[in-house]
Amino acid sequence: MGRTCRNICKRYEAESVPNKIRYEVGQKRCTFCGIFMTNCDTRCVCCKAVLRTKPRSKKKD
Repeated sequence: MGRTCRNICKRYEAESVPNKIRYEVGQKRCTFCGIFMTNCDTRCVCCKAVLRTKPRSKKKD
């Protein structure tokens, strides 16, 4: 059984944050639905995928 986005996640969509520091302020990203959320769960409420808590690449100074 595959994952499907049921658009429940739109209710939990996070607001835009300046300076692109979303992970530092506690927002998590669902890679399947493609949105940032502000819930405390480790899985997406919509498709049950594991939420990303860290950026994929580190910023180089």
